[in-house]
Amino acid sequence: MKVVALIAAAGSGKRMNSKISKPFIPIFGKPILAYTIEKFEQCKFIEKIYLTVNCEEKELCWKNIILKYNFSKVQKLIDGGETRQDSIYNGLKTLDTDTDIVVIHDGARPLVEENLIQDSIKAAQQYGAAIAVIPINDTVKKSGKDFFINKTLKRKELWRAQTPQTFKYDIILSAYHQIYKSRFFATDDATVVERYGYKVKMIVGSEENIKITTPFDIVIVENFLKRGLKFKL
Repeated sequence: MKVVALIAAAGSGKRMNSKISKPFIPIFGKPILAYTIEKFEQCKFIEKIYLTVNCEEKELCWKNIILKYNFSKVQKLIDGGETRQDSIYNGLKTLDTDTDIVVIHDGARPLVEENLIQDSIKAAQQYGAAIAVIPINDTVKKSGKDFFINKTLKRKELWRAQTPQTFKYDIILSAYHQIYKSRFFATDDATVVERYGYKVKMIVGSEENIKITTPFDIVIVENFLKRGLKFKL
């Protein structure tokens, strides 16, 4: 079975208020993206790694991250698109046709654990599609445009989506082909396959597997790394 990782690292990270693109922002001297790649480099189930990056940063990424940290599983840097969806589609079309399972992960989630990657692969093998999720602890309200609450949602039925999101390659590629024909926009990969009738198996992720979006998230990740905290759900 051929399992590959596709890491999305083409985002500019405008909300970081940084002159440096988010994947290259250092935490304790090491770029965010390097922490992320390292987890997949060390995972015995992953055979190859592909990255989607901004086209103007490909040389910088290869020199300052791939070569510097000796990531031998990284095969290719793929041009990112205007949206994350475009970037992932570019990546999927680049993978070898004999790929069996593709693990899609956000480059800005550097604290993903190897056991979560492995669990997602096993679930995708069995069910065809899998997504890491964590429960919502707060009460969630729904409102209209008038900003008045019109419904309180059932918290036990709601989950926050994370990555990795892992799929049999033929399923995710076919779904992406179809979604582009219908010109539908999705915010994550699970939505793409859901739209075309595939069931997606949920596996429990972790609170530490956060996506770095704002400067505050950097502080959180620094503390996780510094203290080695582990939160079990």
